[in-house]
Amino acid sequence: MHRRTFMGALGASLLATLEPAWAQGYPNAPVRMIVPYAAGGGADAIARLLGQGMGNELRQSFVVDNRPGAGGMMGAEAAAKASPDGYTVLVAGNPELTITPWLQAKRSYAPITNFTPVVLISQSPNVFVANASIGAKTLHAAFDAAKRSPGGITVGTPGNGSPQHIALELLRARTGLDIVHVPYKGAGPATVAALGGEVTFALVGAPPLLPHIASGKLVPLATTQPRRSPLLPNVPTLGEAMGVMREDDFVTWYGLLVPSRAPADVVAQLEKAAFTVLKRPDTRARFLALGTDLVSMPGAQFAERMRSESTRYRDIIRRFGIKGA
Repeated sequence: MHRRTFMGALGASLLATLEPAWAQGYPNAPVRMIVPYAAGGGADAIARLLGQGMGNELRQSFVVDNRPGAGGMMGAEAAAKASPDGYTVLVAGNPELTITPWLQAKRSYAPITNFTPVVLISQSPNVFVANASIGAKTLHAAFDAAKRSPGGITVGTPGNGSPQHIALELLRARTGLDIVHVPYKGAGPATVAALGGEVTFALVGAPPLLPHIASGKLVPLATTQPRRSPLLPNVPTLGEAMGVMREDDFVTWYGLLVPSRAPADVVAQLEKAAFTVLKRPDTRARFLALGTDLVSMPGAQFAERMRSESTRYRDIIRRFGIKGA
């Protein structure tokens, strides 16, 4: 072989080995799906359901990597710092993407600039519930009953700085009610507190509440969103129940994202695979069983929602001087 031809072939060979994996046919290796919460929770279940379906579509395994800690920020930070090659994706919620960073003096990542949204998967309504012993069927009547009790209106939430805490502060400001916020370390403990009468009310996401609502131990009184949830179609919104916060949307949502600067064709493949899974006839029923409403919002709209919601939460946090856990 002529020396120049040999050197050209050698250079092309070396170049091929240095090309990003996506250029050689994405995906040709397992995809790591970071979930910033422990295994067994709602976000984990959603990620595994979606990951299994996307793996079948793309003929490559999606391996869930649970990275809990710091209210979801540890996992989100790990994803933000990962190589933007499409082999690390993130399934995360609005706490770590639009809320918690505003509660920190120093932020280790910037969600709006460090991630490219792929699809907004689903959302879970936040629900005001009371122990059935309160004997009231509407939120207005339940608040009136609680005001006459020794403990007053005590509301348990998953913690300081949570979407539920922020919604509660806004409700207190708009109604003038003397509401006592009682933060817990998660939705589960807040639910248990309402069941045991430790607090009069709980305001948490739907998944841990649904079994107790079905059993009649907890009474659902209102959801914190503009329209009724398909999960609880007979439960009014706060606008319907109290005449306030009609357009406010305080839900917990879950989305699929990749580190920014990921190749556009890789993002497009991930989005197509995700939508194929989410549009299957049985998918909605499987998500409803997890206590979450299917949304299936495209990446561009998801990005706009992140930006507007981040600004709204920032303003509320600053207005009320809300502190994180």
